Amino acid sequence: KRRVIAISQMETTGARHTFPCFDEPAFKATFDFTLYHRSDQGFYAVANMPPIMFQTEMIDTVLWNSTTFDTTYVMSTYLLAVTVSDFLYEPATSTAGVQTYIYARPETIKNNEGVFAAEVTPALLDTIATHYDIPYTLPKSDQMAVADFGAGAMENWGLVLYRETLLLFDENISSVHDKYSITQVIGHELGHQWFGNLVTCAWWNEIWLNEGFASYVQYIAVDGVKPEYKPLFYLQWEIFIIDDLQIALSADAYSNSHPLVHPEGRFSSITYSKGASFLRMVQSFLGETTFTGALKQEYMLVKMFNSIGKRIIFFFPQEASANGLTFPYPLQNVFECWSLQMGYPLISVTRITPNTIRLTQEYFLIDPNDSPVDTPGSLTYKYQWYVPFTYRGVSEFGSTTITTEWMGQLTQPTNYFSATFTNSEDYILGNIKGNGFYRINYDLDMWGKLSLKLKDPSFKEIPVENRAQLVDDIFALSRSGRIDISLALDLATYMVNEDEYIPWQTFLDAMTYCEYMLGASPIYGDFSKYILDLVVPSIYADLGWDDSNTSDSALITRYCALIDRMIRGEAIDAACTYGNQDCIDNAVMLFDQWRNDTTTIISSTYRTDVFCTAIREGGLAEWDFAWEQYLLSQNAQFQSSLRYGLSCSKDAWVLNRYLEYAMDPTKVRKQDIQNTFSYIARQEYGKYTAWAFAMNNWDRVINQYVVSMFF
Repeated sequence: KRRVIAISQMETTGARHTFPCFDEPAFKATFDFTLYHRSDQGFYAVANMPPIMFQTEMIDTVLWNSTTFDTTYVMSTYLLAVTVSDFLYEPATSTAGVQTYIYARPETIKNNEGVFAAEVTPALLDTIATHYDIPYTLPKSDQMAVADFGAGAMENWGLVLYRETLLLFDENISSVHDKYSITQVIGHELGHQWFGNLVTCAWWNEIWLNEGFASYVQYIAVDGVKPEYKPLFYLQWEIFIIDDLQIALSADAYSNSHPLVHPEGRFSSITYSKGASFLRMVQSFLGETTFTGALKQEYMLVKMFNSIGKRIIFFFPQEASANGLTFPYPLQNVFECWSLQMGYPLISVTRITPNTIRLTQEYFLIDPNDSPVDTPGSLTYKYQWYVPFTYRGVSEFGSTTITTEWMGQLTQPTNYFSATFTNSEDYILGNIKGNGFYRINYDLDMWGKLSLKLKDPSFKEIPVENRAQLVDDIFALSRSGRIDISLALDLATYMVNEDEYIPWQTFLDAMTYCEYMLGASPIYGDFSKYILDLVVPSIYADLGWDDSNTSDSALITRYCALIDRMIRGEAIDAACTYGNQDCIDNAVMLFDQWRNDTTTIISSTYRTDVFCTAIREGGLAEWDFAWEQYLLSQNAQFQSSLRYGLSCSKDAWVLNRYLEYAMDPTKVRKQDIQNTFSYIARQEYGKYTAWAFAMNNWDRVINQYVVSMFF
């Protein structure tokens, strides 16, 4: 049955279309309002604050309900929210007494899909409040799942809105990774209750202050989850490397990127992931005490219920000075060169004498034909940066020793420093744990020695974050023409002994680009064999298809269970994608079992891979069956798996039909159109089909269906 509900979305300029106001983030006020809606539909209203009065009155022969809400706190207009729906809710209360309702469609609440969010939301709120020693301000913090919500999620103060995939969890369908993602997104939105709501950017050009901080705080928030969920987040700062750092390094390597501070106030992976990565770098050289103290004392307490702009650059120097910290360069300049310039440095590390290392920096652009574009920040700082370069000598591998060399800027772009080397085999490892926002290019001798170290049984003396970054850096360097691809492929052969998630995810992401470039080339067979020779005898053979030893109950006592499950998904994806027959046979068998009996449960760990492989290896019958199940499904996460699987057809006409279906909001929700295009464009058989469709239907795609993917 089709039901119509009302949901508001004010960010960035929606409030001015709703009521007369000064609709800018710097202008704050309290708000009193009453919402009217018809009384014959069984609906009710929810807003930022609790209701204080309900009335019913007749207007033009129609009976209307009115709900008057308590006066809001001082807030920006874009954070106002009102909804009218027939949703049910799952209640919860934080330790501090904050009331939380998880609102969603009645059928999902009856199916207990709001229980997980109700368990973690109060803990996340309490953790952030405790970490900064600033209580959550409002009397309630409601979370609402909306079936079709273009913004992804929105941090409205006291009433946060989400897509269903980002809030609801079905124990029978959703994956452990879904549980992780849901908690991270809730943590992000609740982080906004302090960074963005309590203290707000003065204008949209500083939106990174809202989004970068929230993206950073979400990793802190998950520390407060219930003990039985702790193993889910054991790897949280490791996963930061692939979920934020590498995303930002990739996006910021083009001349069409933008600085953190940007006049158009862009919502992008730069705003979110580079913002968080920059803050993580600042935290690493200031230390947690100074970093958190500055945010509490100088940021939130001073600017509470107010807005903030570039003054943030003064907060950290003040706290650093108060704590007796000194740095070789003014922290104000450090902040400016990173926030006012797009891009980041490539640090070249060269050994020039037996005991001397030379560091040089250059603006890294991944396209060798690309050229820098002047911006106001680059005119001042010339695409050079103050860099806290951290390193560890080979004799210190396996220890906690970290040495920092600050690289100068403008007048001193080259640094020399002495390292104590005991023999000609010694070398260094830079950017320890990936805390810095830069890439490293070692000289060929050092690359060779690092490659040999990775292939040595003692390779785990290199932190897992650095193993991932070595892989990410060397493939980015080969893509930019600075290193021969053979060196990158040789270094990556160590993966046959790797058993950690983030290096594998990094490697397979790098292979996705190579596959895209080589998919139609005569050497694609050799390329596929290279990957299968690394994947099949290692993680695919070790982990197989049996998920029983990584059940949720096992996660309680076994930290590596989550790793196993996540790597298993990557192993099966790679093995099936690159043509391992055992993998293909298993996937087709599981699909056929499900096709014969739709009550059959395919593990959420590899459900998407099963759908994709069976449809790619099958024909129209498999595609039509999966599409029918997509239309019947009421679970957004299951639908997402099916939408990806449907993109794997080899038939151009089927993919064109799928794209037409995707343009019909009665078949595919508007919020999912971008993902559907992206899924098809990832496939070797779909990339040209998706491009041609977009070109032939440009106005339809752009004017009707492009929605925000950020939150």
